[in-house]
Amino acid sequence: MKWIMGLLLPTLFSIIALIMLIAKPNPNSVFGYRTLRSTSDERVWYFANKVWSIATILLSLLFCIPTVCLVNCFIEDILTVVLLDMAAALTTLFASIIITQILIRRKFGKKRN
Repeated sequence: MKWIMGLLLPTLFSIIALIMLIAKPNPNSVFGYRTLRSTSDERVWYFANKVWSIATILLSLLFCIPTVCLVNCFIEDILTVVLLDMAAALTTLFASIIITQILIRRKFGKKRN
């Protein structure tokens, strides 16, 4: 049962990222990788959503394996399992955002006002 707790958030993020990768949402004000830069141009929007989705899926898988191993081998307390799962999920989110922003800047350059 503990290993399921370690998979909840990475699985949820992977599902959201997979939906965004397959559905390719149009620029909108509700769903997608929304930053000032990504909403300013359709090309940037689609690129950012694709990069974020792929990065999130890969990083979720990357963090999922050690989380499950740690939970099964060393951790008994359910609160620690939940906190570890949340830490892995937040790391995935922040890393995905950083990767996306770096690749947007590389592909489209600095935004000029």
